[in-house]
Amino acid sequence: MIKKLVVCVFGLAALSVNADTVESAFNLCAALDSTGVLSQECEVDGGESTVKATLDMSSSEARKLCAGTVELARQNGMYFNGEWKLKLYSPYSNGNSIAVCKLD
Repeated sequence: MIKKLVVCVFGLAALSVNADTVESAFNLCAALDSTGVLSQECEVDGGESTVKATLDMSSSEARKLCAGTVELARQNGMYFNGEWKLKLYSPYSNGNSIAVCKLD
């Protein structure tokens, strides 16, 4: 499932994004939403400078996915100025993140 999601994110995140960090956050969310594997819609929290996504996977899978998604966002020109984070959640984690990555 991770490979499928990473391939989908790579293919769908090929957006030309050289805009500010908020626009990049919304573009990353749109790319994640378009994969069809999220358990609920991706969220952008501007106050916490966080992109939040919920997926039905283990924390070890989520950590791998987190790192891969950060790299793909970088490769696709998404800019976060080192101030944003990607937080991944499980529908079973009671609101606690199962993986967190710093977005560059």
